[in-house]
Amino acid sequence: MRAERRTVRVDRFETPEMFRDYFKERYGPTITVYKNIAGEPDRVAGLDAALAELARAGDAGTGGGGTVLEWEYLLLTARRAG
Repeated sequence: MRAERRTVRVDRFETPEMFRDYFKERYGPTITVYKNIAGEPDRVAGLDAALAELARAGDAGTGGGGTVLEWEYLLLTARRAG
């Protein structure tokens, strides 16, 4: 078994708000949270702000006119013995 830490560069979002909207519309767990708080506008606004801030805080700041994020993940590779 081998574990490697890797990163992936995510540079498809022009703004932090585009990042928020992408996850709000396309990522299952985020969609579920929004559905669960749909009747609470203050909580929806808070989550909107928090997701945009997450992208803003994680922006690598390369100055290319868009939001650039470097996401870390763990690649685990295992082989069956024999």
